[in-house]
Amino acid sequence: MLSVIYDKKEKLKLSETSLPKINEDEALVKVDVCGVCGSDLVKIKNSLVPEGTVLGHEIVGTIIEVGSQIKKWTPSQKVVVAHHVPCLNCYFCKSSNFSMCSQFKSTNITPGGFSEYIKLSKAHLEQTVFLVPKSTVSDHEVALTEPLACCLRAVQRTGVTSSNSVLICGLGSIGIMLGKLCIEKGAYTFGTDLLKERIDFAKEMLAIHDGYPANSQEMKSWILNKTDGRGADIIFLASGSEKSLLTSLSYVRSGGKVVVFSSIPKEEGFFNNEIYYRELTIMGSYSPSPLALKEAYQMIITEKIKLKKIITDIVSLKELPKEINKCFGNKSVKMIVET
Repeated sequence: MLSVIYDKKEKLKLSETSLPKINEDEALVKVDVCGVCGSDLVKIKNSLVPEGTVLGHEIVGTIIEVGSQIKKWTPSQKVVVAHHVPCLNCYFCKSSNFSMCSQFKSTNITPGGFSEYIKLSKAHLEQTVFLVPKSTVSDHEVALTEPLACCLRAVQRTGVTSSNSVLICGLGSIGIMLGKLCIEKGAYTFGTDLLKERIDFAKEMLAIHDGYPANSQEMKSWILNKTDGRGADIIFLASGSEKSLLTSLSYVRSGGKVVVFSSIPKEEGFFNNEIYYRELTIMGSYSPSPLALKEAYQMIITEKIKLKKIITDIVSLKELPKEINKCFGNKSVKMIVET
């Protein structure tokens, strides 16, 4: 089968790989579409995976074959898939820290969504696979279930309410999803990005009420003006920018929250005394919970949240090695791969 693999020199390369062989408690799935995640880009850009790795985990596909022990699923069913599976029994799972579970961290899809076929384990089939109903919602949108679930969990854990002012730093696909979820909670939501066209796009997507260029010297005064001089109640860092860590302390009100929702190239941190004397809450949110996956899936298939416009590029698997540069150059908000 055809796959796109990580190659240190070329970034991504089309390659012939072996068709996965399933066991009695597994299923073989033909990948229909797969989203390109920001985490895929980070791994490619910073060489964080071995050469030959097949990335991609935002998958909608069609079941081709099931093992003899699989009763719930049958061939020809279309499904949406998430890649990590918590055990639900360990200390972390029982504390609702599902993404800290050792099984969660070790499980993944084989080989990865940038391929023609994948196999799903029994654990995946039981917890992170949902049937895609026939509806007006496209496979491309349904493939956004997992990233939307990541955003949903972050918004829920942060406790966003209608009384909050929320600043989204970074208005790519994740920033837009975060913004739409915050607006759904009734929060006054505004955003910032280096690219004016992304601010305009976020407004068009109804993901922010207003926005301002991130590199403007007037940014702080603009935020203070929007929040009666206090600063934002909650800030989501979705840009992957080291600079946003420090600037966020200027934008958040005393007693407010900063939510770290992206990795950065270098290890940087927040100033201890700023956190202490201003009683700031700094929290991270990484990956979805099982419940957030189900909720995000329902939000998409019922069209409670509409994400069609967020998909700016649809490319074939063969085109991906060349087209991925659009993502690195910030020319694509969300890229979807068709196999």
